[in-house]
Amino acid sequence: MTTATQTTVQDFPTATLVLAGPWHRAKTLEARPAVVVGPFGGPEFADEAIMVVVWFFGDGAPEPGPTVQAMFPHELTPIDDTLTTMHPDVFRGIVRSIRRGRFAYDDGEMLRAAVRQAWRQRTGLTEADPAARHTAHRS
Repeated sequence: MTTATQTTVQDFPTATLVLAGPWHRAKTLEARPAVVVGPFGGPEFADEAIMVVVWFFGDGAPEPGPTVQAMFPHELTPIDDTLTTMHPDVFRGIVRSIRRGRFAYDDGEMLRAAVRQAWRQRTGLTEADPAARHTAHRS
């Protein structure tokens, strides 16, 4: 007897990069990269949620429906990359697009925080002493 493990919402925390096929007019399109926004319904429903909200960042700014969709965990394949290690041009596109777009309710706040944290890590700001950062530019 073999037991297959099913993926769950908990397997896809916010900011996880995935490969998924977005839905358009009741058809699945070709798979493309996306980033997990969070559990459907928001973080307070993480234990109960059966779907994950993803943003197909290569398709434009976050917009519920066209680029932001709820998907079942079995429709997602994790990508072995992170916001801090992905190609710099792609990351810059995410930073620009996330500012212009919108998420339903406040679903994007955790992703926005993760993008800000990745930006700080990519620029080396997280390794500096916070007090030194504020005094470094004063003469």
